[in-house]
Amino acid sequence: MLQVLFFASKHSLILVLKMARTLSKKKDIVNAALALFMKKGIKATTTRDIAIRADISEGTIYRHFQSKDELALFIFEQNLEKFRKFLVQFLHKGQNAEQLLCAYIEGYFEFARRHQRRYSFVIAAHQTELKKLSREKMKPMRMLIKILKLGKKNKFFRYSNVNLTAAMIIGILTQTIFYLKSGQIAVNYQQVVEETTEACLKILE
Repeated sequence: MLQVLFFASKHSLILVLKMARTLSKKKDIVNAALALFMKKGIKATTTRDIAIRADISEGTIYRHFQSKDELALFIFEQNLEKFRKFLVQFLHKGQNAEQLLCAYIEGYFEFARRHQRRYSFVIAAHQTELKKLSREKMKPMRMLIKILKLGKKNKFFRYSNVNLTAAMIIGILTQTIFYLKSGQIAVNYQQVVEETTEACLKILE
């Protein structure tokens, strides 16, 4: 009986170790791909490049992903979900539509500041190489639209096309962050966030 239990527990341990190694390899692939996608772009990056950077065989990639495009979309969705969850934490601060919008803008800036590589990949991929595939997956945009709809319903914001207004606000945020990161805005971070928030609220007056 003890011998049976020993072999059973040993078998379970081997399975756990194999699963851990598999997950570790997948993480290595994702990290290597993200770094290369940011440096060279998705199209210019090959699976061989990813394999070399991750220190694995090229075939290992295909044990986890059917193609480079599937890998790129997986990374996009993974980081987009992190972005969404990060924003949700900030939205708990808001009690009405105006406060929710201010919290959303603060969270948007903070994600870009704390998770620069993740943010940059999500924005770049959405605007360029994954544009068509990512259009329906942009959860941060959908979150903003819900806030704007709530504001219209409760008459906090003026009547407007919420999709157009959301696009305008996202445009303001992404461009401001771009110029802030490139050093072309000569004011401190907090002032940038405050003035950008004020500008977005003026659109809705």
